[in-house]
Amino acid sequence: MKKKIFEKLILLLAALLAKPILLVYRATLSIKIVNRDFVRDCRKRGENIIYEFWHEYMILPLLVHEKQGIHVLVSQHFDGEVISRILKSFGFRTVRGSSTRGGRAAYMEMKKRMWKGRFEIAFTPDGPTGPRREAKLGLIKLAVETGMPVIPISVAASNYKRLKSWDRLFILLPFSKCTLVYGKPLYFESTKDAQKLSRHVRDLNKITNKLEGVAQKCLSS
Repeated sequence: MKKKIFEKLILLLAALLAKPILLVYRATLSIKIVNRDFVRDCRKRGENIIYEFWHEYMILPLLVHEKQGIHVLVSQHFDGEVISRILKSFGFRTVRGSSTRGGRAAYMEMKKRMWKGRFEIAFTPDGPTGPRREAKLGLIKLAVETGMPVIPISVAASNYKRLKSWDRLFILLPFSKCTLVYGKPLYFESTKDAQKLSRHVRDLNKITNKLEGVAQKCLSS
């Protein structure tokens, strides 16, 4: 009973306090967005977009993509419910499920929504528990089976701190200069061959890691 009351209190505080705090925090940041045309061009062509970035970099994409109707895959656990409340306050939509719980149903729901109309989704392919910077197969299967482009994202900041969590969460410090960089849209060859799918995953890992260096160069230019 006490646990349920505590959980409800956490949800209430997340719903009431997270957004104003994050908006004040965002106002202190000097944010530079690079390659926004990649997103605009995909939208002009009527393509749905799969945004992809490492779990450690999730804070800045949240702050930049407010009220764009982007869907986010969120776990069905309690911490996922807290995250879901925060995301919804910023105009995001959620699909509930993860690799450990409800993943198959969430995957089928994403495919169905993609075929029905405008549907953009953000993935942290190494989440929710790692291993760090190792994409799982789900994102690639979604891209292969729908033909939709994957746009990788990376982040850099002049002042930041990393937590000692499994993902070494990247915390942009207030008053930092920071960049969010979109990579070139990736179209993966349609295949059911396990080796080719694994190669797509490896390619995505390399491209996403390389984009981190691009973000750092853009920060200093």
